[in-house]
Amino acid sequence: MSDTQSTHLERVAIKGFKSIKEMDLKMKPINIVIGANGSGKSNFISLFTFLRNLSEGKLQSYVEKNGFANAFFHFGSKTTSQIEVDINVGQNGYHAAFSHGTNDDNLLFQKEFCTFAGSGKKFRIKGSKGESGLLPGSESESAYVRQYTREYLDKCRVYHFHDTGPTASFKQASSLESVDYLQHDAGNLAAFLYELKDCEETNAFFKSYQDIVNAIKTVAPYFHDFYLEPRGREGEKKVLLKWIHRDHDEPFSANQLSDGTARFICMATLFLQPKVLRPKTIILDEPELGLHPAALEVLADIVKSTSTENQVICSTQSVTFANQFSPEDFIVVDQESGASTFKRVDEEALKGWLEDYAMGDIWMKNIIGGRPEW
Repeated sequence: MSDTQSTHLERVAIKGFKSIKEMDLKMKPINIVIGANGSGKSNFISLFTFLRNLSEGKLQSYVEKNGFANAFFHFGSKTTSQIEVDINVGQNGYHAAFSHGTNDDNLLFQKEFCTFAGSGKKFRIKGSKGESGLLPGSESESAYVRQYTREYLDKCRVYHFHDTGPTASFKQASSLESVDYLQHDAGNLAAFLYELKDCEETNAFFKSYQDIVNAIKTVAPYFHDFYLEPRGREGEKKVLLKWIHRDHDEPFSANQLSDGTARFICMATLFLQPKVLRPKTIILDEPELGLHPAALEVLADIVKSTSTENQVICSTQSVTFANQFSPEDFIVVDQESGASTFKRVDEEALKGWLEDYAMGDIWMKNIIGGRPEW
């Protein structure tokens, strides 16, 4: 692992969270999560949304919007009395334990602290109003350790590009002011791309813009470029996502893209954006939807290239996509007696199979698990 990657998520341990009764998992630069429907992949991915809302002081409202606290406990709070989350990021760690607030069905912090490997100490943090002590101004025994952990969680983002219908957020006009980072559903895609393209003279971000356009051309040869024309009064300008066909001068709307091409554009922008803007850990749910197998091969190459600097966690159901990765990249999810189990692949045990088959094919043969129970 490089120096840059040493600041990434190294370990995740969970107890009592949704379908995850207990899990302790080492994380790597690439983490391809495979498993049957209902095995718990989505619950694992949702943990990172949970942590991000926690770091932003939005935990209780997030819990309310997603079924209230009881829904977060493994088989409910009558079965599971406590949720525990323990993560390690570089030299730092974060631990929190929650119980169920029976009166208003919320989460109550039982304990919360950060750690620093260099000292071996636990640094207590304490929030208020049911929110995390990671927030600025909270009571803390080490503001530096707390800040480091919170900054990581702020740069750890979950992305879903499932909605490509006419009302999809990235097909709507977006404000030129919304360009700090690519939003979880690419809702500010047009403004984000405009910001990259507008840096042509300084070349600061324009190289990344060119990389995005070139990647799109590999899976959609008819695509020539984006057409991004801001409209509105100064300070209130918005831009709509349009594109130019290689054989036509008039721009087309985003609604004239296939679903697969639209999703690929979102993912190419996510992974090929300037390094300084990329999330520390990029978490992506089922990127294969609507994509041709050749496009999945291109996407896998982009993921592998990005992972030299930025950690990637990606759940998938695609054999083609899985075939592009190495055994050490996989996390296999199964369900036993209603509890999700997570394991790394034993490459040594697969030596004979790997001579003739790629990992996706081995998965389909039910050699490593992650298949439906019949």
